[in-house]
Amino acid sequence: MFDDFLDRQKYFGLLSSCSLGVLVQLLASGGKLIYVHDLIDYFADGIHDLSWTIHELHTLDFIVATPAEVNGVPTSLLEITFRGHAFLSLFAWELIENYQSYLRDQH
Repeated sequence: MFDDFLDRQKYFGLLSSCSLGVLVQLLASGGKLIYVHDLIDYFADGIHDLSWTIHELHTLDFIVATPAEVNGVPTSLLEITFRGHAFLSLFAWELIENYQSYLRDQH
């Protein structure tokens, strides 16, 4: 359902693991406002991979990135769209089904 490789040329229909991680971070924030600079520590390669990830999620209409300013520093407020929530729900359902199949096969 996702790919670890960020294809900087074009999107092939697979969500990168970085993008999935950002969606999960946004979901786990529990309503707390999340800005781009809040996520930079999760990216070992820094702002370039984070920028590409946000671009990928925005292109897929999984997030909305609204320009903002925090303490005089320009950033973007990130919010999950309905489509992003739907993707996460389907991903969770598939994960649960796979886990149940795994448990059935173990017994």
